[in-house]
Amino acid sequence: MKFLITGASSQPGFKLVLESLRRGHEVLATYYSNTIPIEHENLTKVRMDITDLETTRKFIEDSKPEVIFHTAAYGDVDGCEENKEYAWRANYLATQNIAKIAGKIDAFLVYLSTDYVFDGTRGNYKEDDLARPINFYGLTKLLGEVSTLSATERSAVVRASAIYGLGPGRKNFAKLLIEKLSKNEVVSAFVDQYLSPSNSVLLAGALLEIAERELTGVFHVVGERMSRYEFALRIAEKLNFDKNLIKKASMDEFTWRAPRPRDSSLNCDRTRAILKTEFFSTELALEILKREYEETIRRS
Repeated sequence: MKFLITGASSQPGFKLVLESLRRGHEVLATYYSNTIPIEHENLTKVRMDITDLETTRKFIEDSKPEVIFHTAAYGDVDGCEENKEYAWRANYLATQNIAKIAGKIDAFLVYLSTDYVFDGTRGNYKEDDLARPINFYGLTKLLGEVSTLSATERSAVVRASAIYGLGPGRKNFAKLLIEKLSKNEVVSAFVDQYLSPSNSVLLAGALLEIAERELTGVFHVVGERMSRYEFALRIAEKLNFDKNLIKKASMDEFTWRAPRPRDSSLNCDRTRAILKTEFFSTELALEILKREYEETIRRS
């Protein structure tokens, strides 16, 4: 199949490119500011600004992909609060544009969304629970969900939580933690913020299955619910770092431009019942992270 993957230099986008190529698909991979560090005969890399709506429209219509994975986003939560006009264009209008084009060319569309569409007052949110974001990033991503599902029936929304892994893309929590602990630097982690971290390798596999089977609707692809502090301890233990460098912190001690949900953990029971992709245990997910870290060390 012919895939278009936006945001292919991000952590989830890059892992999706790798898995797509491994399965023999033809991949058009777009990036904006960071290049895609891989070469393959079935991979075509294209620099594209998805906020340039007309150029994006023409490119997609001319290339005619059978599946579009829209993983590109402006993911700086505080940045979205400070630059709402750009966040609106990058996360909402660009998604709306891509969704309309997907419907026009009859491409199956998979949109990567976030746990931040929820307010975090109770956690364990199911796929059909009421979304109520408390920051502008979450709002723009929710509008992207609505645009996707309303523009074409051949579409799916996949929500993830605290996507982690090593490789290209901006610093996720695990990547930042490993960087600091490897230098014996102290790290603060919240004991009162809960999430359900999504391993990027698992996420790529699930996204591909959803596209290959043309499954529609909303899906949650996540791991075990835990606090950021517990997540940090589990990573440190698995990678043999000094756990004493991880210090307990409370969200009440910090002030951000954009408010954060306290418990945005996602329930994935329904998704797991539908997908054939085997969801990782925390132990397996962290073993994969460890292998990625060891590979990074070997290359350095």
